[in-house]
Amino acid sequence: MRAATPEEAALRRTADLTKGRIRLVEHDWPEDVRTPAEHRDTAHICFLSRGAFEERRARSSIWRVAPNVRVSPVGDAHACCYGSVGGRCLVIEPLPTLTPHDRVPSPSEPTIFRDERIIELAERVYAEMRTDSPRPVSGLVIESIALEVLAQSARWERRRAERHSPPWLGQLQDSLASDLAVVPELSTLASMAGVHRVHVARAFRDHLGCTVGDYVRRLRVRRACELLTRTSVPLTEVAMQAGFFDQSHMTRVLKAFLGVTPAALRREYPGAEPRAARSALR
Repeated sequence: MRAATPEEAALRRTADLTKGRIRLVEHDWPEDVRTPAEHRDTAHICFLSRGAFEERRARSSIWRVAPNVRVSPVGDAHACCYGSVGGRCLVIEPLPTLTPHDRVPSPSEPTIFRDERIIELAERVYAEMRTDSPRPVSGLVIESIALEVLAQSARWERRRAERHSPPWLGQLQDSLASDLAVVPELSTLASMAGVHRVHVARAFRDHLGCTVGDYVRRLRVRRACELLTRTSVPLTEVAMQAGFFDQSHMTRVLKAFLGVTPAALRREYPGAEPRAARSALR
């Protein structure tokens, strides 16, 4: 994987404009390229609208698959390592004219969201930026939506910090991991935990950032990655052991999560589990 040059970074910047008191910067990156973080002087939002890449920080890494939103605090240093499909991202950056009096929330750590409400807000910003006919209200709309995304992220972060994970959530996670071929109904999980199914759904969303179905998919992806990169088990057997219906089902899911096919993953990471697999459940 090669590092992007400053000249290439300039060429890949497909939009850089100001709407109201918000700067919008869009990049369209090719495959197999590593880029440094550019926006570190202020809290900002990164909306990944297409593709996938691995975010590497000094002590951690996580694989992002579109669509999702990452909210970063000031000084968030990281590298973006794009895989075999490249990617397109939109950075939403409040300008210095937005002061603390404007109630601009800043997170304490980088946080990645798969929450549908936050993704929808980011998609609205992207749509407003892409509108062909300039409208006076557009800047105000984008500014309001961007602040709402930051506010939503701050509320989510505070709620996660304040709430302790219930003991039964770990028991349900262990149960789901024990049989990857089955996604139990919420009512079944609720009976196992001794709580209402609404509490189960809320616990997965609040503490794990996903639905029960999405959590099982991540478990399957992680198990498939382990088998593909650590063993020579045939692909059909990998699919069965990882809980997929068949090999084509596994191929579709891994392509969506990681941007590569199972065969390509095995060729790319012979004998070593990739960071993407280690991060699949984060």
